[in-house]
Amino acid sequence: MQEHLTNEQLTEYLTDPLASGGDATIREHLAACAACRNEAGRLHSLLALYGEVTRAAGARPQAFWQWQRTTILTGLESRPVPRRLVWAAGLAMAALAATLLMETPPPAVPPAAADPDHALLVDVERSVRRQVPRALEPAALLTAELSEAADTTIKNQQTGKGERR
Repeated sequence: MQEHLTNEQLTEYLTDPLASGGDATIREHLAACAACRNEAGRLHSLLALYGEVTRAAGARPQAFWQWQRTTILTGLESRPVPRRLVWAAGLAMAALAATLLMETPPPAVPPAAADPDHALLVDVERSVRRQVPRALEPAALLTAELSEAADTTIKNQQTGKGERR
């Protein structure tokens, strides 16, 4: 047995039976189910009453609508605005303006932490670029001085031989 029809299905069927896709199914269900038939009758009478009320409201004279408009506007004008509401709105605007106008300092960049690996790599690079290891630098200086002295001696001997000839 099929479950009862929903109000949406019944309303769609009652307002536009041709547009509802399964109107044959709905008709068969209404023929078999007394509860849905009663609900369809109730909805049909409500929709008819709604149509009558809206037609009656639309047929009211223009003076009625003017009177209703005036009454609503008068009621709105005579109602005072609570001072608390005015103050709250003012404070909210001031807080918003202060928030928007406040300059926020740029985020602090944390200082770079000393990286022991970086220092080690720099020392290695310097050592690779050196001609001589650091421990042998004094000996290298001594050797350079001795080589220079030897070169000077050789030059002096060569220039001395050239003068004797």
